[in-house]
Amino acid sequence: MSYHTRDERLNTGWPRDEELLQRVPLGEQIKELVIDTIMSGELQPGERVVAKTLAARLGVSQAPVREAIRDLILLGFLENVPYKGTSVRSFTTKELRDVYAVRSALESLAARLAATRLTAQNVLALQDILDRMIQAARDHDVGQMVRQDNEFHETIIRISDNDLLCQVWQTVQFGTWTIVTARISSYDLEELARRHEALLDALKTRDPQTAMVAMQRHIEELGQWIEQS
Repeated sequence: MSYHTRDERLNTGWPRDEELLQRVPLGEQIKELVIDTIMSGELQPGERVVAKTLAARLGVSQAPVREAIRDLILLGFLENVPYKGTSVRSFTTKELRDVYAVRSALESLAARLAATRLTAQNVLALQDILDRMIQAARDHDVGQMVRQDNEFHETIIRISDNDLLCQVWQTVQFGTWTIVTARISSYDLEELARRHEALLDALKTRDPQTAMVAMQRHIEELGQWIEQS
């Protein structure tokens, strides 16, 4: 078997690396599109998602749309109710309480681990995300703010360097985006964004206990606000 360097591939007609990366399956593209509409608030909790309608709107066949819908159900963005069809997932008060209790436990652990591994580069990355989150809040761009919020927390999870923790967090976190996007717009978005400043300051102490307590307070307070809204 022969192998080619990148330059050889370019000279022999092989696809460029950039072209390979752009070959995203249609179902995956549709999935990302639906996630964007949920996070922007265009699709609200409880709103139906019909494969035939979505396929017609996008000008594609129903097969990749059904594939995307199946994946989104598994991720927690959508839910399928017998005799009612598929819709953007809604949460009961108990489900919200359960989700934020689990998030508090997971992310407190992540913060404790991340505090001991935090580098100067990590701090700069988190500050950059926070700056973008605050700007999105000032622009009242709820969807963008939620994306930056999620990226901030996911970055801390990655810094913790615990693969199992990351996997479990992803399962819990995805579905909550729907309810967060729908409910936080009634709050002062910049105030919500700036709550992450205290969290970053706690991480910068590199003290595991300080970081853990700050994250626990951060998550539990947000859970209480969303539950009461």
